[in-house]
Amino acid sequence: MPKPRIRTADEEIPKRPKQRPLPGMERAVAKDVEEAADAFVNIRDRRMSLTEKESEAQATLLAAMKAHKLSSYRYDENFVVVDSMEKVRVKRAVDDDGDGDYNSP
Repeated sequence: MPKPRIRTADEEIPKRPKQRPLPGMERAVAKDVEEAADAFVNIRDRRMSLTEKESEAQATLLAAMKAHKLSSYRYDENFVVVDSMEKVRVKRAVDDDGDGDYNSP
């Protein structure tokens, strides 16, 4: 079975056609609620696709850190740390005194 295509974060997810109710079974319509719910679902689905990409990028970074046998790494304004749970985190370094020298968080 082919793997589903992962959409980019800014890509709209196509809407499915709405099912028509049976005669005499119509429900009260709150159009603004339906539109808000559709917008929410679209944004949620885009976030979910980004979460998958973030996990893949995190795994790549962890593999690179292990390949170089590093538990921490500092570059530019970022500080990369591999924690005890074998997860990697990237944090912004802190410039406490305003001299442009960034310290580890």
